[in-house]
Amino acid sequence: MRNPLTGLALALAATAAPAAAAQDVWDDPGGIEAAATYEAAVVAAPDADGSLLYTLRGAFEANVVLGSGAIVGFRTSGGIDKDNPARPGFSGVVGPAPAIAAPSGAFSGFVRRALPGDAGPRARLETGYLYIEGGYGELRAGFDDGVAARFFEGAPSLFRHAALVNPTLDPAGQILARTDHDLTGPSLKVSYATPRILGVRAGVSLTPEANGSGLDRDPASGPDIENAAEIALNVSRRLPRSGVRLRAGAAYSQADTAQAAFPGAYDRAETWSAGGSVEFSSLAFGASYLTSNNGLTVTGGDYSALSAALRMTFGKIDAGLEFADATDESARADSDSVGLSLGRNFGENFRIVAGWQRLSTRFTGNRLPLAPSLREKTDGVVIEITLSG
Repeated sequence: MRNPLTGLALALAATAAPAAAAQDVWDDPGGIEAAATYEAAVVAAPDADGSLLYTLRGAFEANVVLGSGAIVGFRTSGGIDKDNPARPGFSGVVGPAPAIAAPSGAFSGFVRRALPGDAGPRARLETGYLYIEGGYGELRAGFDDGVAARFFEGAPSLFRHAALVNPTLDPAGQILARTDHDLTGPSLKVSYATPRILGVRAGVSLTPEANGSGLDRDPASGPDIENAAEIALNVSRRLPRSGVRLRAGAAYSQADTAQAAFPGAYDRAETWSAGGSVEFSSLAFGASYLTSNNGLTVTGGDYSALSAALRMTFGKIDAGLEFADATDESARADSDSVGLSLGRNFGENFRIVAGWQRLSTRFTGNRLPLAPSLREKTDGVVIEITLSG
């Protein structure tokens, strides 16, 4: 039976704008173009638990140019991760088990319980969607990230996978900061994005049910998330005289949330985010912020995160300074982290980054006013090696 989202994507083909002058098209309409990319990375942090973490990601795209100039295509991606066993999909276990069980946040996904065993590597098919792109913008239908995550802009970390915010690999299992506004993960959805006009682009995504389990976001592990709607704005513009690149993004999302194990604990989840960066020839800096009510009806269940970073280039060497802070009231946890890093590219596809990171997380008794607090600290070197093509 045909999926209704797929049918919607195909329906746009009949109305795709002939005004595709702003798009990159080929001289021979009808010819199929295909491309594949990959990225492999390993992360080592001897001062954490000593485990060697890794990720291997791949993507494939095929498209065809219609006679009108519109581009119709298909994209898919997937990969395999060996991450901290307590933190699959960035959600999962944080801190010691509390005295009283509490619901996890719909956005943060954090929960306090006894540490599980080694989860081992996780393999996922992340995306698979149809798209059509023309003078009226782009329509996507299928398993994909929403516009709130796709339009994200933030601090320029040297680490691609082991950053202090939005990490794909977390050696210590203590990073709580997430500002990339990925509420629904790689779930079935339909998204529309306008053309970029004077550097500005807007978009909207609709997700009937956020049940997609991805490598970096796993909404299926928490409460049910349904009828999610996202709107986002993205700005990317280079100033003509100075050559300075300005980037900014802002997004809002809402969704219905519920969980049978905690009746009455959930309602509508609302999340806001904003971020941006400024990039000069040898200097870049930026920041991002996100806040969410986590879909919880109780007072004191909000989640918020903030990050900021600075990157400087000296010849072939990059140097970075990074800061992140996060609070999850439902999990009764707050953290702050700071890092210094050096990185270098060797050719176009090979990169090494080494840095020092300090993470400090405080846990309080779960809704027990006299329960003692506990602080966990990790301080040490992190090394990331990346190969891409």
